[in-house]
Amino acid sequence: MFKYLNNTFSIVLFTTIIISTLLSGCVYTKVRVPLDTDTHKTQLGSKIGESHAYSIAWLFFWGDAGTAAAAKNGDIKTINHLDKEYFVILFGLYSRQTTIAYGD
Repeated sequence: MFKYLNNTFSIVLFTTIIISTLLSGCVYTKVRVPLDTDTHKTQLGSKIGESHAYSIAWLFFWGDAGTAAAAKNGDIKTINHLDKEYFVILFGLYSRQTTIAYGD
C-alpha cells in the first residue's frame, strides 16, 4: 500500500515540476537584458532614451523599437550602452518590446 502511494506521489511531484518549468512566465513576463558583452566596463551616460513596439493578439504589431528611435527619443548623440526589455502577458496575447539607449 505504501509503495503504491510513494510511487503515485513521485509521479505527481515529477509531473508538477515539469509542467511548472514549461509554463513559467506564460502569464506574465518582464525581462531586461543588456545588448553588450562587456557590461562591467560600460559608462551609461547622462541621458536615457526608449523606443517601443507593441503586439496584440499575435495579429497586430506596430511601433519602432529600433536603436535610432531610442537615441532620438532621448536626444542622444553618442550611444554608450543598449538594453532590451520584453514585456509579455498571456503567452504573448499582449507584448511590448522596448529598446533602451544610454549615452550623451
